[in-house]
Amino acid sequence: MSLSSCGVLVTVFVMGVFIRHNDTPVVRASGRELSYVLLSGILMCYAVTYALVLKPSDAVCGIQRFGAGFCFTVVYAALLTKTNRISRIFNASKHSAKRPNFISPRSQLVICMGLVGIQVLINVIWMILSPPRAIHHYPTREDNLLVCSSYIDASYMIAFTYPIFLIVVCTVYAVLTRKIPEAFNESKHIGKFKSVTLNHDFFFETFPTYDARR
Repeated sequence: MSLSSCGVLVTVFVMGVFIRHNDTPVVRASGRELSYVLLSGILMCYAVTYALVLKPSDAVCGIQRFGAGFCFTVVYAALLTKTNRISRIFNASKHSAKRPNFISPRSQLVICMGLVGIQVLINVIWMILSPPRAIHHYPTREDNLLVCSSYIDASYMIAFTYPIFLIVVCTVYAVLTRKIPEAFNESKHIGKFKSVTLNHDFFFETFPTYDARR
């Protein structure tokens, strides 16, 4: 919890710096619209940790089920939109001087929100077909645990299927754009840390939480 609290404070501080210097060339060049989306997603990743340690109830289980996958989707959707934009710009420059379509800030936000919307649709369908519930689980005759139903059969991984897909696609784009000029190659750094974030998210957060609830 202390790490999550530190993460929230650091993310809020960075967002404050971006807002303070919103019209400077550095912030503009970073793609400030998607940067705000990315920072919001990171903030939600830290904040959802608090929901994971609350006493299970139907409402809490719903928040956990929706929030865990949603926050990662926001992060990776922003990164994928960034890498896709870089790839299309430099691929188009090899064939003509015409700028590719849908690279404006507004278009980038629409694309990003469309990617996030898929995760929302998945969560809504999942909750309709299998409503989140807090149930009593009896792993042994002596133990009586109150847990969310999705943790019993590991169906909570449904929430992470789409974010994993975004990670894979984003990594592919990062590899495809690895030879573009160094000054523009932010996707190279994105590619380097994909495996790190994947291991961190699922082995240091998701699975320990699942085991703790069992």
